[in-house]
Amino acid sequence: MLEDSLDLMKLKKQLQTLLEDKLDSELLDKLPSGYSIIGDIAIFRHINPELTEYKQDIGETVIYLDPQVNVVVEQFSTDSAYRKPQIIHLAGEKRTITKHKEYDTIFNIDVSRITFSPGNKGERGFLIDTIEDNEVIVDMFACIGNLSLPVLVNKPSIQCYGIEINKEAFNFLTRNIEENRVKNRYFPILGDNMNKTPKGVATRVLMGYFGIEETQFYKAQEAIEEKGWIHYHDLVERGNLEYTRKKLESLAKNVNLNIQIKKTRKVKKFSPRLIHVCFDIFVNN
Repeated sequence: MLEDSLDLMKLKKQLQTLLEDKLDSELLDKLPSGYSIIGDIAIFRHINPELTEYKQDIGETVIYLDPQVNVVVEQFSTDSAYRKPQIIHLAGEKRTITKHKEYDTIFNIDVSRITFSPGNKGERGFLIDTIEDNEVIVDMFACIGNLSLPVLVNKPSIQCYGIEINKEAFNFLTRNIEENRVKNRYFPILGDNMNKTPKGVATRVLMGYFGIEETQFYKAQEAIEEKGWIHYHDLVERGNLEYTRKKLESLAKNVNLNIQIKKTRKVKKFSPRLIHVCFDIFVNN
């Protein structure tokens, strides 16, 4: 996605215009249509390999076009539960640490170490609008505060227990808690949520990670005090929502857990085949 400064179609046309002296017509047609912005870093994902020798030109052109951007990188993948991206530098300052701001919330982040999706901005807004005063959140995959931190910044009566297994992400989480002045309400926990998730404290549990294990779902249920919500994120094949719904209902049935899947929300398109979906699940313990 692009920020407000450029729209998707406009970028490709501008790149084609500014690079037409360097690329033949076939390669001009393969130029990328969009990028994400985190702070002042533009992130491309999987530029066509045929454009490899022109990637620096593409990066330098983006810096010329977009006043927000001082660094351009390309991201290839994210490794395992630690969500570590594979990054190469294309243009601009040779750094990967930046300061990103959304919903009055400051996120310090190293884009070469930690994944942060600007495409989840709508989900962050949804949580701010949905979570009520005086609730207690357990964020089982807190990362740097991706989903939970904006809620605390915008809702001064909310408390959160944020669990993160990645020490690098945890260090940024504690830094962001401090900088956003929510230290008295956000309680970071370093470790594995399999054994670090607090029991019976929450009105709401955030599960913002794909491919969780069954035990983690049960830990989320145990975190709910009496009744409350689990926001369960997953990647779902197009037209196959029912499979994931039945899987969740089966997990609940295994332990006689009373759940109701109240709503299924599309967060964003993940790939041509997959959709990032959130299931809003009401739990009555």
